[in-house]
Formats: sequence, C-alpha cells, structure tokens
Amino acid sequence: MPTSLYFVNDAYRGLVFGRQPYNVKYWAEFGVMKTPIGLKHDLHWGEVGHLQNILRKADIWDGFPAKGYTLVNAEFKAGDENQRLDMLYIRDDGALLPCELKVGGGDKDSHGQLIRYIADLQFQATDLDWVKSERERFLASINDELARRLHRSKFDSFICESRISNRSVRILPRTGVIIDEGFPPQCLKAVRYLNGYCGFAIRLIQIDAYTNDGWTADLQDYMYRVDFTDVQ
Repeated sequence: MPTSLYFVNDAYRGLVFGRQPYNVKYWAEFGVMKTPIGLKHDLHWGEVGHLQNILRKADIWDGFPAKGYTLVNAEFKAGDENQRLDMLYIRDDGALLPCELKVGGGDKDSHGQLIRYIADLQFQATDLDWVKSERERFLASINDELARRLHRSKFDSFICESRISNRSVRILPRTGVIIDEGFPPQCLKAVRYLNGYCGFAIRLIQIDAYTNDGWTADLQDYMYRVDFTDVQ
C-alpha cells in the first residue's frame, strides 16, 4: 500500500497539504480520485521548489517518504565534490541514505547521480555529531518558529527512540533512494542489475498524482492526492 499526501489548491489560501484530508467531509472524495495528473506536465512542479519543499515540510510526520526515515538536511554540499545532495535521510538503524529527487519520470541516469552522492559521502567523516550539525543547518533554513520546533522535536524523538549513537551512524556503500514520477526502462534495468548482481540496495519510490474527473489546468480551486509507492 502506498503512503499518501493530500493537497488542496485554494485560490485564497494557496496550497495546503497533509498526511490526511484536513476536513473529514473530504475523506471519501480523496479516496476515489482516479484521474492521473502529471506533477511536472500538468501542475508544473519542479524538483527543488515543489517536490523537495513538500518533502522537507512533510518530515514532521512519520512515514514520508518511507517508514523509518527522518531527514538530516536538504539541498546541501555534503562532501568534497562540487555537487549538492537533494536530500539526506537517516534510517532508524543509523544508516545514512542519500536521496535523488526527480519529477517528470524521464531521467535515464538518476542512478548515476545517486552513486556519485554515495561515493562522496563514503569519504567523509560522518558520525552522530556531524548528523546533528547538518540537521541544525536544516533547521536554520526554516523561518517559521513553530515549524522549527516541530521538526526539532520529531528529530530528537527519532534519534532517542531509535537509540542511534556514534557507533551506529554509517554510510552504506551501495545504498540510497531515488524518487520520481516514473522510471525509464534504461534506469529501471540499470538499478535492477546493480541491486541483483552488484550488491546494491537502491530503493525506487514512484510518485503518482490523482484528482477528480473533470480537472483542467485552468481551475483555481481543486484537490489532488499524491501516492508514494515502492517500485519492485
């Protein structure tokens, strides 16, 4: 079963979203949405301004983009190379997981970018103090004080409840995550080869958006659901 986020685009309030519909009267409507829409093609989402921004905010909840993850930092230079890592998560066993974000479903080489992030991190001194320092950098980028407190509380609880220590924090040499609207056959085949024959454990999470019948791009008020599903 996918995990989902629920969105309302309101002409007056702008975009509002949550891990469940904000009003019980909309629950049934969200549940039956079946008209697919493209986040990039139809809603004009970008990787940083939209998808990354949504995932940064959604980190106050458990289960996004996957169960047992919490965010360390986003859009930052994590190592020596001149490249910026989209997202870095820590898993509840202390493993650090770089995450490559895409929208549009057309990138054939996103696994190559992910491998460069993994390699860069592999040569860094990463321990719990480093993780906490990067998390503080992330928190410093949040302007809203309430949101900052919620993020800090969630992260501190995650570290404590998972019993993460300096000893458990580590970079897994062949492990990371790619999130996109779809995966071209060249990328899918490459990842399946790396996972099946080269000892990699790259996790592919597909995002699919659905709305009501009759949706058009010129609507000012509309609702849609975004599902996050593991690709086998």
